[in-house]
Amino acid sequence: MEEKTAKKTDKAEFPEEVFPYITKTWHWRRLVVCYGAASVIVASWTSYSPVRPYWDALDKAAFLLLNGSVAEAGWWQSVMAFTNTRVFDALSGALLVVILLLYAFFGRKGTLAWRGAGIAFLGIFLVLSVFLRRKLGIGEFDRASPSLDLEPFFNMHGVLGDLWVKTESGSCFPSDHANASFLFIPLLWALAGRKWGLAALALAPVLVAPRLFGGAHWITDILVGGTAFALLVASWALCTPLFYWGMRVLHVPAVWGLDLLSSLRDKIFRKNTNSI
Repeated sequence: MEEKTAKKTDKAEFPEEVFPYITKTWHWRRLVVCYGAASVIVASWTSYSPVRPYWDALDKAAFLLLNGSVAEAGWWQSVMAFTNTRVFDALSGALLVVILLLYAFFGRKGTLAWRGAGIAFLGIFLVLSVFLRRKLGIGEFDRASPSLDLEPFFNMHGVLGDLWVKTESGSCFPSDHANASFLFIPLLWALAGRKWGLAALALAPVLVAPRLFGGAHWITDILVGGTAFALLVASWALCTPLFYWGMRVLHVPAVWGLDLLSSLRDKIFRKNTNSI
């Protein structure tokens, strides 16, 4: 009896050796550094900054180059139009979920329950951070997208028939796609390790670039807005015990859920075996 109790206790203990980047303690210096870096990045983009003209020049050059590349009809134009649709947005979100599920079921370190608790916290934190920010209007700027401000502009409306293509925005800073992608990278890296983090990093351009081709975002909406947002928000998960306690809390329902699935599987398997 004592051995069983000891085993259960061991399983409930947070495996620090498996998740070395998930901290139990507050790291104030790192938190301050992240907030300081985010403040410098945003300050360099403000209208009072001597660096702002260089950001503006980059914005204009990137827009003319990328949007100009879709001016001629062909496969490239069709592909870029499709990547600016809600269908592609849904597929992108599904791809992030698939990556998390692949890590949960095929990750080599830790138990399935702990990995499941980790991705559950990551998903909840990501959704609340990105979509709650948008709903509450935190950090919103009334900045018109380049499609509404610059010429020449090629509008991809109609390229895919009746399928809606996003090409403009009245409040494009910061980019929600960049916020989600840039936040996903450090969180997954900290949870799952370098290989999974690099996979998220490789996926990021696919998620954030389409709006640049369509004209709905300036490149600084991504480089400045997305980076600053990731520094401000990810630091709370990685420089404080928030991620740790989130996993501890979610580990309990994860174990219950897996036990329930295991018992259902056993009952179904036994029933099928008996019928044979």
